[in-house]
Amino acid sequence: MQDNKVWKRVNLSKKSLSSSGSGYLIARDMQTEEAQKELLYELLGPVFFGRKEAENEDELADLFVQQYGIDVHGDFCEGDDHYEDYMEAQQAIAEGLAVYGGRIDFDENSLAELAEELWSSMEQKKGGFRRINTLLEE
Repeated sequence: MQDNKVWKRVNLSKKSLSSSGSGYLIARDMQTEEAQKELLYELLGPVFFGRKEAENEDELADLFVQQYGIDVHGDFCEGDDHYEDYMEAQQAIAEGLAVYGGRIDFDENSLAELAEELWSSMEQKKGGFRRINTLLEE
């Protein structure tokens, strides 16, 4: 089953190369791959994984007041907007997880800008990464 997921991801990557977009060339030192992964997580983590919003019931209740204007201790019941979200978040906290939140804006250039920021940061680290052709155009 895992191999099938990897194969689908590879096929999707190949398809994305042939669809609208822009190719690029970079050079990487595979010996610094772990440092590059750490930098990637440092830059993209806040975008794709958000920031910690709540790790206990009180913080979760405060989050729902701030984010949605909902008092979860008041008249809040099944069928209300965000009720299922609250129940899932509450269950996650009960299991020892923390709830993270963020926002991703969908505009035409956001991924290209993110790639440029990432490549620039990686290039500033000592060695192991160089932009060759990273002019991302349509």
